[in-house]
Amino acid sequence: MASVRTHSGVAHTWLCDEMGHLNTRNYVGMFDDAMQHFMLILGHKATVDGERRLGWADVRHEIDYIAEVPEGALVHVECEALRVGNSSITYRQTLILSETAEVAAVNRATSVLFDLKKRTATPIPDVIRQAADRYMVEVTDND
Repeated sequence: MASVRTHSGVAHTWLCDEMGHLNTRNYVGMFDDAMQHFMLILGHKATVDGERRLGWADVRHEIDYIAEVPEGALVHVECEALRVGNSSITYRQTLILSETAEVAAVNRATSVLFDLKKRTATPIPDVIRQAADRYMVEVTDND
């Protein structure tokens, strides 16, 4: 298994621009929702001993807009891991028009695991590293 579905949504009227297409700022919202779910799939736990201690800080997004998402379209996001570092993970998210399977956008992002108490990056636990291996794909020159 290389990718996992991490988000499904609709391009509601209030998410679209004056041309009737998903507004660019709302792609990021869908990608962010998908990232949160991906990290949970990988085993991320925000709380330690009942206290919220860990969070993910996005440090990079690179989005390629490929096809327009029309008002009312059903979409979904597929996610793959590209690299796991000491405290960061780089992943690719593909926004797909569900009805036609056409790729609408691809986001390559990097998020850092952040200790909310110490206010600094913290090492990624082994459980997340091992889970990420299930969704790891080889990075190519196009990535």
